[in-house]
Amino acid sequence: MRTGLLSALVAIGYEIILQGETIRLKYQKPDTPPKSARWLIDELKKYKAEVLIILKMRNVSTQTEKSQTPANVNAVWPPKVQSLIDWFIKLEPPAEPFYLQPHMRVIDPHKFFAKLRREIESGPSGPWARTGALQSDLQKLKVIFELNGGIQ
Repeated sequence: MRTGLLSALVAIGYEIILQGETIRLKYQKPDTPPKSARWLIDELKKYKAEVLIILKMRNVSTQTEKSQTPANVNAVWPPKVQSLIDWFIKLEPPAEPFYLQPHMRVIDPHKFFAKLRREIESGPSGPWARTGALQSDLQKLKVIFELNGGIQ
């Protein structure tokens, strides 16, 4: 089976539906499917067993994603953490790499700050906040920028 067969069918306008061991194609556009779709459909039939495996794996991963509860972005940060966030939001990333800890060097401060901002947007139930990594990194940054007089 050629790489991208399913993607090509979707790009043409087909919805691919798995019903048990049956693969259903539903054309989503108002006009008729292009003639070039015929050989893609023929290839899909030829490699049905392989396509079934791929579609079943995709359905399992989609069901897992749907069953996971999303982060509560409306949750309120504790006051101590909120003050760190307020401080950080106003902060500009340094131009040069720096050490967050003796064994942890931030090579691209702009990317690191962008990641921290995304984690803040995820709220208190985001992955870094739940583990305390976000709060820890913000506290370390505050020490570096305020108590030590900035990046050295």
